[in-house]
Amino acid sequence: MVKLPILLLLLLPLSLLTRLHSTTAFSLPTPTPPTPPIQAILFDCDGVLADTEPDGHRVAFNLAFQNNDIPESWSVSRYGKLLEIGGGKERMTAHWNEVGWPERIPPEGRAETVKELHLKKTDIFMTLIDEGKIPLRSGVLRLVDEAIERGVQLAVCSTSNEKAVSNLVRTLMGEERREKFRIFA
Repeated sequence: MVKLPILLLLLLPLSLLTRLHSTTAFSLPTPTPPTPPIQAILFDCDGVLADTEPDGHRVAFNLAFQNNDIPESWSVSRYGKLLEIGGGKERMTAHWNEVGWPERIPPEGRAETVKELHLKKTDIFMTLIDEGKIPLRSGVLRLVDEAIERGVQLAVCSTSNEKAVSNLVRTLMGEERREKFRIFA
């Protein structure tokens, strides 16, 4: 029985390796089966389809604050830190619990005011989408079109508002592409 170091075996021609295989304990690896075709692509909305967090939600929060005479403006870096907290209402609450609540929002009405501000923020966000102020990320349309062409199922899975996600897909990709998506939001 011929025993050769593995490194030496890797340098031998395949025909010789095949002959040695029948007389040694060495065996060639089993070929890997082909990868099945992609059946579905699941996108997130915020940060995947579009940079909605810094360019959309943050801007909409700041406009909602401004429109309601609340002296607050979140910078990109502050908003980035607040993104560690899930949910817009929860972000506002955590922020003001940390830095102090605006005088305009009395303690007994905080939950209701935060809820109202968040609804207004969502309306502003929808307007930003409608006005095309939040562009798709580079390459998204190409990927979506290639997936549609190949019959790959498409979906958006997001913790964002379903209406906002659907609006973003429809407005930035068109109704024809929107019809190819399932939305889970």
